[in-house]
Order: sequence, then C-alpha cells, then structure tokens
Amino acid sequence: MTSVRQGRDESVSDYFKRFKDIKNRCFNLTIPEKDLAEIALGGLRSHLKEKLEGLVYYSINGLQLRAMSQETKFKNSKDAYKPHRSNTHVVEYDSDSSSDEDKEVYTAEFVWPSAAKPSSCALLKPVQKNRKEEMKFTFDVSKCDRIFDELLRLGHIKINHVIPPLEELKRRAYCKFHNSYSHATNDCNVFCHQVQSAMNEGRLIFPEM
Repeated sequence: MTSVRQGRDESVSDYFKRFKDIKNRCFNLTIPEKDLAEIALGGLRSHLKEKLEGLVYYSINGLQLRAMSQETKFKNSKDAYKPHRSNTHVVEYDSDSSSDEDKEVYTAEFVWPSAAKPSSCALLKPVQKNRKEEMKFTFDVSKCDRIFDELLRLGHIKINHVIPPLEELKRRAYCKFHNSYSHATNDCNVFCHQVQSAMNEGRLIFPEM
C-alpha cells in the first residue's frame, strides 16, 4: 500500500477511491485508521502533501476532506486572474470575518430560485433584544449550524464536499460552509452575513410563531 501514488492527472477523489479499493483487497491486513491515513498522505502529490503535513488525521475520510479542500484551493489559485470562475461563490470579507486558512475558496453555495416565494426556516429565530453588545444580525447566530442543515435540506445550499460524520465533529470545530476545521459554523461571520443578506432581500423569513 505504501507504493500507491496519486497520478499526475488523478483527482484526489479518484486517488482515495483507488487507495481504499487496494486496502479492501488486503483481507488479512489489519492497520489502525490513523496509520492508514499517514500512508495515504504519503502517496499524495507533493504540493498537496506539503499543505497537509504536520496535522494529525484520525481517519482516511478526514484526510480526504482536507485534501479535497486543498485541491480546490490549488485549482482556483491558477484561475485567479481569469474574469470569471464557475461554481465559485464569492462574497466580500469583513476585516473581522472568521479567518479560514488564508481565506480559502468556499465550498458551499446558496441557491435561490429567481422567482420563488420567501422560504421560512424553522431554525431561524429572532435575536434577543436585551443583548448588550452591538448587534450585526437580526437572528440567533448560535443556531447557524442547524440553520445550515435546514437550508441544505430545503435545497437552498449546494455543496460539493462531504460533511464529516457526527462523531468526528464532536472532537473539534468544523465549518460546514467552508468545509474547514479552522472554525465552527456557529462562528462563521461569512455564513451569518449571507443569511442576513437573504433575510434583508426577502428570500428568508422567520417562521410564524
């Protein structure tokens, strides 16, 4: 298995599929998930391996998610000077926005039908008016993780990544919007601003109480 290497034109997804197929054929081989992830990391192309080394990966799937994120960043960096990038959702960053590994490309995109009635999100609750701090948002940002799940279920968010299993998310912060472990969805200012913008434009409304 240590001889498996990612091909020059082979995608991260195809490499991990091939790696897992070879691993599944080794019926008598028993290797801990953490060690398998290290072996798979060694087979990645050098520009990806350099970005991913130095972190601890508890499973192959966890490593695959990080590698796919880096692959997306690398592809889009090559197109940085093109006038248009397809399938890339871009919004302005505030200076105090959640940092996301040098502001990597987002891997989730809002999808709003051109002629659609406002959507009511059951998890969207008004913000408490008695908070002392200055308010940026009119909804309860502590529910962002569940708001994301609800909008994804309703088809108003499109993603091209796999959200890690719940047991893995319990161990560390994870942003479903950025597909990143640098911060949690509830702490993602970019996602909050997108939800607030949708509300201001009348695309999202509070549920009837």
